[in-house]
Amino acid sequence: MTSARIRIAHAGDAAALHQVHCATWREAYADLVPPEVLDERERTGLTRWEQVLTDDAGMTVWLAHRDGRPVGLARAEAAGVHQVRSLQLSELYVLAGEYGRGTGAHLLELAVGDAPCMLWVARDNARAVAFYRKHGFEADGAEQQVEPWGALPIIRMVR
Repeated sequence: MTSARIRIAHAGDAAALHQVHCATWREAYADLVPPEVLDERERTGLTRWEQVLTDDAGMTVWLAHRDGRPVGLARAEAAGVHQVRSLQLSELYVLAGEYGRGTGAHLLELAVGDAPCMLWVARDNARAVAFYRKHGFEADGAEQQVEPWGALPIIRMVR
């Protein structure tokens, strides 16, 4: 099976990004975060995507779609001066129906290419950790908890 079609998102895509972001979080994190975290994402996420897509500094957001339906997204950004890598994969999410179809790998390639990069991933999201390992990332021992997400433990992976 082939990857979904992927293009750069624009301001008119805020609702589609919000929809796929919420759906992928419900699929991936339902057992890892309290339900109110998912509910809050549903309530506030559209405004966040509107801001991201209209920010003049504008980071590139990639939107994957299949048959006119949003199925994934990715974005990367500068990690900051005091980080282990200068590039950070901030978000990469695909619907479960896209697993194994190449969409996640294609989004990763478009967002960061083969550049040295870092990311944070839920420690207990075994599928995501394995995906990133397959693409050359390794946990470097850094771990933290995201309090607003129910103290979700996340680990840093680098390549």
